[in-house]
Amino acid sequence: MANTNKRVLLDQIRTDIIKNNICPDLATQATNLVMGDGNIDADIVLIGEAPGKNEDEQGLPFVGAAGKFLNEMLEGAEVKRSDVFITNIVK
Repeated sequence: MANTNKRVLLDQIRTDIIKNNICPDLATQATNLVMGDGNIDADIVLIGEAPGKNEDEQGLPFVGAAGKFLNEMLEGAEVKRSDVFITNIVK
């Protein structure tokens, strides 16, 4: 699937989550929807459980303490963060 088609689909999922008020209890406590970050055509996809406070504030997955650790592990494996796609099961 072409990169632009994936981007369109991810944007549609984002729109649907907001439009249909998915998980209203979570939405009332959240600042940002955290969809994902990185290369949507990556061979490696990392999926976390749910965004924490830092992720919610920045709208990006794995930017807090867990993100720092993840970055160290990726660096140790000689993998650039920008070469993987990182998301959470809970948006």
